[in-house]
Amino acid sequence: MNNTFVLLWIPGSAWMKGKTVREQPYWAQHADFMDQLFESGMVVLGGPFADATGSLVVIEAESEQAVVDLFARDPFVVHDIFALSLLKQWQLFLDARSTA
Repeated sequence: MNNTFVLLWIPGSAWMKGKTVREQPYWAQHADFMDQLFESGMVVLGGPFADATGSLVVIEAESEQAVVDLFARDPFVVHDIFALSLLKQWQLFLDARSTA
């Protein structure tokens, strides 16, 4: 059974100030990584904040450890472009995607 998790990312030590997320090193590799997760249905929502202070991802996974293990392979994490600020399991009560 999958659970829903919210991840908040902040710029890591290798974040290039003054550049957008798409201008960061390893953008193409990170985008490929995230696209695969989205296509598999794991990533529900994701994207950077408009003020370039970080990013939010909503993901469905079996456990918190599975999320940690998965994102340990994200090129943005591997190369310190993003640092994890918060990882919380979310009890989703309202979801317009579901039909009752």
